[in-house]
Amino acid sequence: QSAEGVNALDDNGELPLDLALRSGQKSLAQSLVEHGANVNQLNQDGVPLLNLAISRGDIFSSEFLIDNGAFSKLTSSSDGNHPLHLVAKDPQMISIASKLIAKGADINCINHSSMTPLHLCLESKNKDFFDYLTSLNDLKFEEKNINGLPPLWFALQDEDNFSFAEGLCSKGISLNTVCNSNGDSLLHLLANADLEKSCMFLINSSGCQTNLANIHGNTVLHLAAENGLLELAEALLEGPNASKEIIESQNVPDRQTPLHLAISKSHKTVVNAILAFCSTNCKEKNEATNFNLKNSFGQTPLSLALSKNLHEVAMRLIESGANVNICDSTGLTLLHLAIMDGNESGSIFLMNHGADIDMRTSNGETPLELAIANRLPIVLETLCRKGANLSSSTSTGDPPLWMALQASLDLAHVLLRYGVDTDSWSVGPGGCYQTLLHRAIDENMDEAAKFLIRSGCDLLSPRKLGPNGQGGEEARDMSSPLNLCCRWGQAGIVEVLLEHEAPINSRDAEGKTPIHVAIEEGDTSIINILLDHQPNLTLRDNSGVTPFASAITFKNNKAAQKILDIEPTAAEIYDSRGRNFLHTAILRKDLESVLFLISIKANIHSITQDSNRLSPLLLAVQLGNDMIVRNLLLAGASVSDVSGCGQTALHIASEHNFPLIVGILLSNGIDFTIVDNRGNNALHIAVKEGHSEVVRTLLLESQIDAEALNNKGRNPLHILANFGGDSSSKIFDIFLKYMHDYPIDKPDAEGNTPLLLAYMKGNGNLCRSLVKNGAILGSINHDGVSLFNYKVATKQLLFKLLDCLDNEPKWGEGDVCQECSEKFGLTKRKHHCRHCGRLLCSKCSDKHMPILKYNLPKPVRVCDVCADILTIGPVFTT
Repeated sequence: QSAEGVNALDDNGELPLDLALRSGQKSLAQSLVEHGANVNQLNQDGVPLLNLAISRGDIFSSEFLIDNGAFSKLTSSSDGNHPLHLVAKDPQMISIASKLIAKGADINCINHSSMTPLHLCLESKNKDFFDYLTSLNDLKFEEKNINGLPPLWFALQDEDNFSFAEGLCSKGISLNTVCNSNGDSLLHLLANADLEKSCMFLINSSGCQTNLANIHGNTVLHLAAENGLLELAEALLEGPNASKEIIESQNVPDRQTPLHLAISKSHKTVVNAILAFCSTNCKEKNEATNFNLKNSFGQTPLSLALSKNLHEVAMRLIESGANVNICDSTGLTLLHLAIMDGNESGSIFLMNHGADIDMRTSNGETPLELAIANRLPIVLETLCRKGANLSSSTSTGDPPLWMALQASLDLAHVLLRYGVDTDSWSVGPGGCYQTLLHRAIDENMDEAAKFLIRSGCDLLSPRKLGPNGQGGEEARDMSSPLNLCCRWGQAGIVEVLLEHEAPINSRDAEGKTPIHVAIEEGDTSIINILLDHQPNLTLRDNSGVTPFASAITFKNNKAAQKILDIEPTAAEIYDSRGRNFLHTAILRKDLESVLFLISIKANIHSITQDSNRLSPLLLAVQLGNDMIVRNLLLAGASVSDVSGCGQTALHIASEHNFPLIVGILLSNGIDFTIVDNRGNNALHIAVKEGHSEVVRTLLLESQIDAEALNNKGRNPLHILANFGGDSSSKIFDIFLKYMHDYPIDKPDAEGNTPLLLAYMKGNGNLCRSLVKNGAILGSINHDGVSLFNYKVATKQLLFKLLDCLDNEPKWGEGDVCQECSEKFGLTKRKHHCRHCGRLLCSKCSDKHMPILKYNLPKPVRVCDVCADILTIGPVFTT
């Protein structure tokens, strides 16, 4: 076959020559070579035939290939291994090694991982190859692989056999090779790999430098401390290079000393070894170690030990001189930090070993405050037991107890056991002074308030003014804690206050007791709690209001009913103005309260204790509330009630112009004949006030005496003439409508007729109405006064009245002349003015003229005044 054919791969990717060699067919293999088979041919994976043979430990094939000219430096494409690399890993191939080297193989060749045959024989623990290789000249003992590892690293991996390492060291190699960009020496790497025996081998070998630091500042002692390599640490500390500076050296960026690292990993034995060295060094060289160095987290070895709960270590550090009160960069002591970390055991340890229990942080926080904030009751107990100041304000200005109440009642109990002030007067709203109880109530902290009450705090005192008189309404309202709770609806606190005998009748600045306040706020639960504890229900506030009155005012019928159940006479209590609750409800036109009071059988006949002496019905009528009037009447109120001046409800309704109520009263059988202390009946009152509709109702719906005379001898028409206003003429018309024969000329006790009274009052409309209805114009009263001689500014009204006469009036009667007042006799006969009807003497009626409007065409007697009226008409005359 051609050379191309004998080097071709079969279907399985096998070479003919490799198949012949693997099957031991030397003659066939030789024939293939003779016919062009390539002894350096690569298989499909890029591996030379020689490498394949060595890899499978095939000495026959390897020797055949070498003898037939196979290259000793040909490498596999995947890993870059030379034949000598493969031989270095197989102790059985030592004979092949010599053949390869004899054929020119490079004893320092490197593969893709920069591994030399020396690296690989050490890694494979190939003793024969190692001995053979190290006997050769030009061998490089300190070549580093791709990871920076020299052959010695591999020699030190087996801590039970240091023969390889000894062999290398005998060649004078360096023991301090820097293996990577971090500056780690071989000793660093071994310590990091916890190969302590290997480390000991190195440091016990001549030329090993034990104090080298990598670029992060870590010495081997740092690594021994971090990894807990006690034997190595002790050896380093006992070695000639051990010093105070090594102990205090800090790595970067964490600035950890060996002591920090040992403590952080809880390697107590290493810590003890370091402390023992420091103690010995201090004694022998008088060099004190600084145990207060801080790492980048601000931790000293002592704080680190405490954070790990290594109290034995912490004790030794303190004994060695560590400062128990050292502060970090933010001003926090170890005690502060321990408490803030929630480290109870560490905190207690520090307090038991001299930590300052009153030192504040830069924010003004004491250890006591921090213990409360972090909810550490055991730490708080220890602080209290050691005498921490329980009265010192926290950083927020609050007492410690307040902070504890906000955090946990368990903490508050601790403070209480050590005598904390449960009142702690401090600044409150507006600068006033208040206790913790006031504040707890104000901020709705029910459980805190209950705790304070049960702990014996002040249950009576109200808030007060600050030292310089500061404080707004809160400082002046004089509200006790119980009053405040009632104001804010805190029933639970109210109950606890009363259980602890808080004064149930305490008064605020307005004189209000807690029950007053609870009723005002409408809090049923608090009202019931207070009433169950028997408050004084007769106490009045500064306005004279009792609790029952307050219940009525705020329409709290349930509270009012319960008060009545306890104090049946509560509804009959009078206020400072002489009114009871029914009176007050009526005056407020509070129908709901009136109905409630009626429903609880309040006395509907009670009289106001003032000069008016009004019953509830009279009050309701006076206000014109027909619904209240109706309900009082339905409840049995008496229509016979009279006021202090003798007026009935009918009088009052008439006076105040309530025709609807007048009708209600009349329909309920009120006695309309009753007169008041002045002799006036309801009609007198109605006409006096000019209430025409009331007059109409009285005349239409009753048989009231319209001619009744009062104490001055005046009937209702006299009253109308004397007091009537704009509606007087209308009322007069109503009189005539319902009483056609009403005596319109009847004089009163002083002889005044209605017309004369109306004229004297200047009531022209009423005068005209009277005249048109036939009133006598010439009547004279007992003082001799008539329309014609009454002193007025102008006679115009008289003239108009005379002018408006359409029919001959009634003639006057009497014994004297109604003009000159001379008495009639035998010589002085009676005559009449045929125009005005006055009774006159002949002298006063000497004018004669016809009166056509009366259908009197012949001249008749008239007076001078009428003569003028008939001649020239009404003229304005002053």
